[in-house]
Amino acid sequence: MASDALTDQHWAAARLLAEGAWGNIEDSSPELTDLKEVFEFLDHHLGLHGAGEDHTSSIIVAMDAILSEWFTGGGPTPLLEESARNFNCASPSFVKGVCLALGPRNSLDLRGGIFALIALTFDQWCNSPAPVMEPEEMAEFCENLAVYVIDDVIHASHIQKRGLTVLFGMLRSPEWRSHIVTRFWKMLAYCITVDEELGPFAWCLQNATELLDFVRGLPDGEGLKWWYGTLWFHYDKLDNAVRDEVERIAKDMSLGDGLSDLNLYLNLIGQEVVRTRQEVDKLPDEDKLDVPGMKLRTRLIALEGNHHRLSLITGGRR
Repeated sequence: MASDALTDQHWAAARLLAEGAWGNIEDSSPELTDLKEVFEFLDHHLGLHGAGEDHTSSIIVAMDAILSEWFTGGGPTPLLEESARNFNCASPSFVKGVCLALGPRNSLDLRGGIFALIALTFDQWCNSPAPVMEPEEMAEFCENLAVYVIDDVIHASHIQKRGLTVLFGMLRSPEWRSHIVTRFWKMLAYCITVDEELGPFAWCLQNATELLDFVRGLPDGEGLKWWYGTLWFHYDKLDNAVRDEVERIAKDMSLGDGLSDLNLYLNLIGQEVVRTRQEVDKLPDEDKLDVPGMKLRTRLIALEGNHHRLSLITGGRR
């Protein structure tokens, strides 16, 4: 189906077949066991979209087929991750089509699927041998991300997780991090929902001081505000040197204009403590001893410790 020898007539027929095979995949179609052809179909129509043709319906059908299990489940399936890894999602035509489809004039359905696709493949963009965009295109892309996530759908938990996947990927990349727009930093208010096994997240905590130095140099203060708050949310995971620096900063902030930000962090962590405690309390006794139950209880203990440590520094000052 993806052969360069296919004519426009072949692709028109392929669109009809795709609509029939993938259009109602959640209702009646058999589970897909090979996503290669779906990615090829999507790649072709993203390329056409980037060239100015409107193939929105074909793009949505292909994305629904690729992402259906992710939309209904907790995360990408192994098949989906492997298929994305084996496909070149950093080609110029693919990237251009994705960026145009993310534009705010497009429908929420299209932008939602594209956003999920970005979260799935963004690591390829960051690790591409050559930059996938020019600097001004990176800034526009990040602005469109912020419009979709912050303005339209931020309160959906799966959107928060995908937004954080992209943001931590940007933070790990020296090329991308300087193009993070001001309001996209607010995604870090939801940093507690991040998948802690996410590679870029682990890198960011391991290189917390490097990122602190970076955000200190930003002109608007939003990067510093939210990255520093992230470090308090995950204080328990920091090494001793970073903890000492984080506490030193908090002590300085508590004596001046930074107290309001510290209280913001305290309130956000406190809300997460309450929510996590409620989750633990709802668990049947037998589930509290299984692996997910133990992880949840461990996370609660860590959050309570982080909250307590910060509250000692602020001393209850408001």
